[in-house]
Amino acid sequence: MKWHHAGIEVRNLDDSIHFYERMFDFTIEQFLTLSCEKIAFLKNAGVRIELIESEVIPAPCNSVHISWQVEDIESWMKRLRGKGLSPSEGPYALKSGWVTVFYEGLDGEIIELIQL
Repeated sequence: MKWHHAGIEVRNLDDSIHFYERMFDFTIEQFLTLSCEKIAFLKNAGVRIELIESEVIPAPCNSVHISWQVEDIESWMKRLRGKGLSPSEGPYALKSGWVTVFYEGLDGEIIELIQL
């Protein structure tokens, strides 16, 4: 089995696409409409996310937590700070030697960056 993607329900698809493109260098891989949902698949290297906007039911407050492994967490933090995104929590140096920092997406999703 191989990981394919994580889905995130969003209130405004265009705003969320822009957020992930600008902050985390994602690009649109595919855009489609199914039933009453507008869906965009975004990709950055081996990471894929699915953003879902319902035309009928507004997105609930998310409790989604996604985590991406990065090589240089300090570089990512500096880059994101330069784009106006500050950590919601951390960074933390864990006993395992890992370093982790958390950000919040436009719809309350938690985005964790972790350096091993």
